[in-house]
Amino acid sequence: MRPVLISVVLTFLPAGSAFSHSAAPTADHPRPSILWISCEDISPHLRCFGDTAATTPHLDRLARSGVRYTRAFTCYGVCAPSRTAIITGMWPPTLGAGHMRSKARLPAHVRCFPEYLREAGYYCCNNSKTDYNFHWNAADVWDDTSRSAHWKNRTSDDQPFFAVFNLTVTHESRVWPKNWKKATSDLTPDEFHDPRNVTVPDLYPDVPPVRSAIARLLDLILVMDRRVGRLLAELDEAGLTDRTIVVFWSDHGDGFARAKRWVHDSGTRVPLIVRIPERYRTGGQGRPGTVDDQLISLIDLAPTVLNLAGVPIPDHMQGQPFLGPNLPPPRQYVYSARDRIDERFDFVRSVRDGRYRYVRNFVPWLPMLQHVQYSERSVTRQVLRQHLAKGLLPEHLAAFFTVPRPRDELYDLQADPWELHNLAGDPSCAADLKRLRTACDRWQRRMRDAHLLPEALLIEEEARCGSRFDIFHGPGGEQRWQRVFDAATGLLPAAAGVRSDDPAVRWWSLTRLTPSVPDAAVLLQQGLQDASAAVRVAAARSLSGFPGHRPVVRDALATLLQDNREAIRHAAILAVDEQPWLAETLKDAVAAMMPRRGGNVDRVRTHVLRGDAFPVASDSGSPSAP
Repeated sequence: MRPVLISVVLTFLPAGSAFSHSAAPTADHPRPSILWISCEDISPHLRCFGDTAATTPHLDRLARSGVRYTRAFTCYGVCAPSRTAIITGMWPPTLGAGHMRSKARLPAHVRCFPEYLREAGYYCCNNSKTDYNFHWNAADVWDDTSRSAHWKNRTSDDQPFFAVFNLTVTHESRVWPKNWKKATSDLTPDEFHDPRNVTVPDLYPDVPPVRSAIARLLDLILVMDRRVGRLLAELDEAGLTDRTIVVFWSDHGDGFARAKRWVHDSGTRVPLIVRIPERYRTGGQGRPGTVDDQLISLIDLAPTVLNLAGVPIPDHMQGQPFLGPNLPPPRQYVYSARDRIDERFDFVRSVRDGRYRYVRNFVPWLPMLQHVQYSERSVTRQVLRQHLAKGLLPEHLAAFFTVPRPRDELYDLQADPWELHNLAGDPSCAADLKRLRTACDRWQRRMRDAHLLPEALLIEEEARCGSRFDIFHGPGGEQRWQRVFDAATGLLPAAAGVRSDDPAVRWWSLTRLTPSVPDAAVLLQQGLQDASAAVRVAAARSLSGFPGHRPVVRDALATLLQDNREAIRHAAILAVDEQPWLAETLKDAVAAMMPRRGGNVDRVRTHVLRGDAFPVASDSGSPSAP
């Protein structure tokens, strides 16, 4: 186990940091044991959360004996970044850990929170999924992390435990018919859900394949619910129910299109249930059968567990406790993000209060539903694409595939719960748009969002600084972050930014150049000679939309496709895949690449060679149009 480290106090102090000293345990009031039960990809598809088609008797019973949180959200709509936030209590963009399975390095002072519990005497076990988006050492974090991990394996019955059981049966891949059949083999014929009785969200056409997919998900949720029941029964049989706090949650939204992987409620709103034995309730907390509608982020789970266990909350944690003593004020906002998902780059930030959601698209020239090889197996994606090809999608659903996306989006969740009608241009909503946009600025600035650096630069600078966190938290980091943010949001004119000595500023400035900017083509051609390969890719991608410059763009990208760094090859082939003419012209160069089989470059390469690169249009004719 690593030695105790002194926490570094950041400029972003969580509300919980001022409330870090929980009551110490005593002989009459021992530390509670804590059981976490997590599942995957379900949104709040439980009967106790209002889905009347669901069959979830054990979770409904748990909710009646505990607290049901109706406004709980994950900060990412996909597993690895979501679980990164949960296990560290920190925003993944702070750590540069938002790209799917990017394996960032943690800074020296950041630890997985079970380490603090172990030092306080807890037995910590995990059965068995981790999927953390950073390098970590299992021996530091868990006493046991395996398929056999269980609280029963601790050496003393008196030792408090923190036990995690990750139920994976509801993962999106199990909804696929072949996997579903195997996962539901123990259900009797009358237990399967009738597709005619499900509710189809406004996100999808109401057609039989969609109804059947939703019914299959509900079947899997029934299987998961029974596993929850068995775990709770084990707790009862061991006589531990009145000594154990139980927390149930899902890691993000269901595995359908515009849900999982996305920042909206459909991708980030999750079920959360907490049952607290009477001896561990503080004040009026934890009364059976209560409903709590405060805004909660799953980043708050780590400090909440520490607070309930009587373990001081480290100052660097950015979550805040919502149970236990000495609580901070409830959240005013919850935040969510989207970065690279598998092989496709994106960069989205979002802020939600009790009524409105604001979405900021940093790369609006890319469609919302890009082609992600793994995700294309989803029935809802297939149905949406089929209806789009036939001209059958209504405008608000066709917008999932069109470009440019608006840079700003605003949704009234009371009137529009599926977030389909953008109010950012509505004068009556101007005050709320400004308020939430400012909140988004403040959040990104306080956490010093490391993903303002394109991934290739992020990797390069991590090697130099030691961690992605340290890039913007070292000397001069705050000032540098602001300059890059200004370039990314247009506060710094693009024509001025291309002359910066900072490659990240140049990257954003070249990315934002359009034909409407004087001398834009000249500046982009100069960018093709930049010392940074990442910047050269950005210049080529932008120049590809300017008439008359195809040969120089083709030659630049042909060279970059052969770079010895995977991140550069990935950026280059993404640029090729954006433009049909580039995909056709460079097909031989793409075929000659030797990418890692099954890696992100390989997935995009397959898409290019198949000849169905998606067109990227814009009002100005440039793929970079704001």
